[in-house]
Amino acid sequence: MIEKQQPIVALGHLTKPKKARPPRNNLLLNLKKDDLELNLYSSLDTEIMNKLLEKVLL
Repeated sequence: MIEKQQPIVALGHLTKPKKARPPRNNLLLNLKKDDLELNLYSSLDTEIMNKLLEKVLL
């Protein structure tokens, strides 16, 4: 018996949606004064950052 050969068909690949990454938390400022070390990152709210800088630098 001669069987008919079926064509080879590539399977469809399931594509996973890329996960949305949160923005990177970049170091903006590294400040050292006496025994205090302050690292400010980009995720910090600007109002809070300004208040901290005012208190540390004065």
